[in-house]
Amino acid sequence: RIPIAFCGRMSVFAMAARPVAGSIRRKLVDALKPLTLDIIDESSKHASHMEMAGKEASETHFRLKIVSTEFEGKNLLARHRMVYDLLADELKAGVHALALQTKTPTEDART
Repeated sequence: RIPIAFCGRMSVFAMAARPVAGSIRRKLVDALKPLTLDIIDESSKHASHMEMAGKEASETHFRLKIVSTEFEGKNLLARHRMVYDLLADELKAGVHALALQTKTPTEDART
């Protein structure tokens, strides 16, 4: 199951309309093979922040929930580094913030 904030799989249209979210999805799916991947664009919540002055608040802040067996045996810092390394291009190109929830399937089953 890979629910996306856009409800289900991203269509070609959705990926074109949300190129950063589409790129995030592709990279995380390819590398982490997640059982769950929630991508929530929270950019509009941050439009009034000083850092965003003069910028369009489009695809700059994301909340990600990733459940993957790739996280097994890794601590929280290592998991977050994995995600940041995978999304290095997006971070350099304007993604301002990522809120990450990274879990193994066993951890996710407990919640």
